[in-house]
Amino acid sequence: MARILVVDDDPIVIKLYEVILKREGFDIGIARNGAEMMQNAAEQKPDVIVLDVILPDETGLDLCAAIKNDPDYLGVKVILVSGMEISPAQVAEGIETGADDYLTKPFDSKVLLARIKNCLKLKQVEEELREKYKELKDLANHIQTVREEERKFMAREVQEEVGQLAAALKMDIDWLAHNLPNITEIERKRFTHASATGKTMIQMIRRIASALRPSMLDELGLNASLDWLCKEFIANHGIACKFHPAENDEGLSSELKTAFFRICQEALRNIAQHANASVATVKAVVNDHEISLLVTDNGQGFDMNQQKNTMDLIGMRERALAINGRLNIKTAPGEGTVVSVVVMMD
Repeated sequence: MARILVVDDDPIVIKLYEVILKREGFDIGIARNGAEMMQNAAEQKPDVIVLDVILPDETGLDLCAAIKNDPDYLGVKVILVSGMEISPAQVAEGIETGADDYLTKPFDSKVLLARIKNCLKLKQVEEELREKYKELKDLANHIQTVREEERKFMAREVQEEVGQLAAALKMDIDWLAHNLPNITEIERKRFTHASATGKTMIQMIRRIASALRPSMLDELGLNASLDWLCKEFIANHGIACKFHPAENDEGLSSELKTAFFRICQEALRNIAQHANASVATVKAVVNDHEISLLVTDNGQGFDMNQQKNTMDLIGMRERALAINGRLNIKTAPGEGTVVSVVVMMD
C-alpha cells in the first residue's frame, strides 16, 4: 500500500485529503508544519508528499529542497500545492527545487488522485531503473574482476613458462658458442646475434607480462606500481612524467589498487596519444579521510562536451564507480587536462 504524507496547516483541507485518499485505499500520514513533516518522513518514509507551499514555520520550497537533496529520501515524490494561482515562474522555481508536480487549490479530487498515481508510477519506473543499473554495475564489476584475474594468469604464464623457455634457449645458445670447437667467424657472429635476440625476447616477455598485470601491484603496492608506470611512460613516449607517491600505501584493497593503476594507465595513454604534452604528473594521496589519484598534463586539452562519452573516459568513470569513487576531469582547449579520482574512507 502506497503511503502519502499530507503536509498542510488548514484542518479543513486536511480533512478533505483524508476523505479522498482513504477512499482510494492509501495509507495516510498528516503533518501540520515543516518540523512534523521531517519527523514523519524520517519515521515512515512516504512514497509521495503532498506539500503546501506556505506553512507556519517553513516554506514548501525549502522543505522540498531538503527532501530532494537528502539521499535518505531517494525516490520520494513531492507534489507542491499552492492556494494561489501559479505563474510559470513559480512553477519553474518549484521544479528547480526538485518538485515532481504542482497543484493549485481548490483542486478536483480526480486531478489530485491522477497526480498522485502518476508520481507513484514514476517512482516505480525509477526504482526499476535503479535496480537494472545496479545489476549492470555489478555485472561490469564482475567482468572487470574476471578480466584482471585472466590478466594475472596470463602474465604469470607468460613470465614463468614462455620466459623460462626463452631463458633456457639463450643459455643453450651461449653454451654452444663457448664450447663448440673450431667454429668459424661467421658462425660465431650468428651465435652472438642469436644470443642478443634471445636477450631481447626475454626483455619483451617481461614487458608484456608487466603490461598485462605488473606483479609489483600485488607484491609491492600502489606506489611502486605507479612509479613503474611513469618510468615506462617516459621510456616509451619520451614525455617527462613526475610521480609523487602517497606517504603510506599499505593496507589498500586489491580492487582499489587495481582501479587506480588502470585509471592512471588509461590517463597516461590518452596523454601520449592525444594531448601533445611535454610534461605529465601523477600524484597519489592516502590519508584517514580519502584516497585520491591526480594525473595532469600541460597538453592541448579538449572540449568535454564533445568527448565526455568516449569509451576511454567511460571506462575510467566505471572503474571509479566500481570502488565507490568519484572521477572528475577538468580540461578545456589549450589548457591541459586534470584527471582525478577520489574515494572517501568510511
